[in-house]
Amino acid sequence: MRRTRGRRRLVRGVLVAVALAAAATVLAAEPAGAHGLGGLQPTNYESRLTQVSPPVGGLHVHLTDLGTKVQLTNDARHDVIVLGYSGEPYLRIGPRGVFENTRSPAVTINRSATNPGAPPKSADATAPPTWRKVSSGRTASWHDHRAHFMGTSDPPLIERNRDRRLVFDHWSIPLRVGGRDVAVDGIIAYVPPPSPWPYVIGALVLAVGLFAACRTRRWAAWMAGALAFTTVAETLHVVGLWGASTASTGTKLLESLYSLGGIALGVVALVWMARRRAEAAIPLVLIASIVLVVAGGLADITTIGRSQLPTTLPAGLARLLVTLTLGLGVGLVAAALARLRVASPGRRARGRVSTRPSPHADAPVSA
Repeated sequence: MRRTRGRRRLVRGVLVAVALAAAATVLAAEPAGAHGLGGLQPTNYESRLTQVSPPVGGLHVHLTDLGTKVQLTNDARHDVIVLGYSGEPYLRIGPRGVFENTRSPAVTINRSATNPGAPPKSADATAPPTWRKVSSGRTASWHDHRAHFMGTSDPPLIERNRDRRLVFDHWSIPLRVGGRDVAVDGIIAYVPPPSPWPYVIGALVLAVGLFAACRTRRWAAWMAGALAFTTVAETLHVVGLWGASTASTGTKLLESLYSLGGIALGVVALVWMARRRAEAAIPLVLIASIVLVVAGGLADITTIGRSQLPTTLPAGLARLLVTLTLGLGVGLVAAALARLRVASPGRRARGRVSTRPSPHADAPVSA
């Protein structure tokens, strides 16, 4: 009795902590949704680099992080100057390393891909450059708001043409190489997303089917298998996200904190089920499932309804992984709650059949 009560208190306490973590995830998320504590967001807008004009030997330019970053490598002998939004020198990349002009307003504006900050009073695009070395290498990577979609809602042209791919903007980043002007040109295109409903229906079918399977005698095997699938699905999803981002390892760890926690809890719960009685592991299965649903399902639910995904995995596979995490995770939560209810002290007492004989069973009956 005491052990059961203690277990129920533990479950309630951890559920409160998980609920608070889920609320923190929602409050800290970007408007389009968030994975963990932020990171790249799915979108329907594709940024593409089309040309460097005129071509420059030793100059290599790429778009990364769904077009939110420009990566430039200069293997030539001359410095490359990247010009800011007012035509001022912003970055200098060359044999001596990478330098930024601290007087350029672009230094502050480019610190965020979505929420440009206001430049400080010391920023002045017309002032002589003040160079500060930021790297000894020959490669610079920065957010450039000219190269990706910055709107918070679809333009009217897209509203009228949601069913087809449409190039609706051209962008250009000016450079100066050895005294001559060079332009990095590209386009921004709208790519229609897939319908999210097949994935939503698939997740519902998985949840209901798993819950029904966990009501049978083989409930432990079904729960262990579903938890293993969910944990593996979320692991693959995180691997794909990491490969698509050029952020530092520390930043990736922070962005995937909730997912990594859910994966760890899932592994511990599976080990607990294998080494001890499955019934004793139900509270941990419940907690792991809730964390996985929140971190790998709800936080990434926009994945199933966007065309451009921040992952190195095929888009269809990435959407399937989120669907599996949602469906199996919700089914596990419902099944674990049902098992805890069955195992509650009150229900055990009501369902217990007494085998002790009545003290009056053999008493003589008087006429």
